[in-house]
Amino acid sequence: MNLDDLMAVWKSQDAAPLHGVNETLLRLALRQDEAKLHLQRRVESRMVYVMSAGLTAGMAIFFVMIFGMLFYNDDDVITGWDLAIPIVGAAAALFMGVYLFVTRRAQAQREQLFGESLRDQLGRRIAQLDDEATTAVRRASALVIAGFVGSIAVVVAGIRVNMEPNESFDDWARIVRMILIYAIICVAAVWAGRRSVQRNVLPRKHRLEALLKELEGQ
Repeated sequence: MNLDDLMAVWKSQDAAPLHGVNETLLRLALRQDEAKLHLQRRVESRMVYVMSAGLTAGMAIFFVMIFGMLFYNDDDVITGWDLAIPIVGAAAALFMGVYLFVTRRAQAQREQLFGESLRDQLGRRIAQLDDEATTAVRRASALVIAGFVGSIAVVVAGIRVNMEPNESFDDWARIVRMILIYAIICVAAVWAGRRSVQRNVLPRKHRLEALLKELEGQ
């Protein structure tokens, strides 16, 4: 029986909140939920850190290549923007890793304030759900935007390294279409995440807050 099942049992009772809800099972369900959350955080962190490191390394390579073109290009097509592109991309990539680390560390410190009593376990789980409903949404939005900027920087830097001065309008139009499609996908992902919070995370948080309130009233 998972935490949602236990909450459904508790909700169906007319007596005390733990009537029909085994405290041992509740503790076990809370620990299982927490273990799943920690696993999800580890997977997400690894993905973001690998992406951040990869984009940063890619931008460093592009910067060296573009900088090197200054010495071997007789057409004088390298501009300050060409050098700025990999710098902006690297900054966005580094931001992804740093922002995730800082926000996760702050949340971990908040969770460490809770003990191991049932009330503390509930309080910690509520804090985790609150993080999912607030900070995690902002974090996901920031990571999507930073990833978008970093990815576009990779594309544009790659084009500038390989293109000739007289690149056709059709080639640039194709790039603009790709950017717009990616932007739409990013916006849709952020919107879906917010909808998921409204439908799944907040109701679970409210149920646990109600249970904690009744436990504190006993």
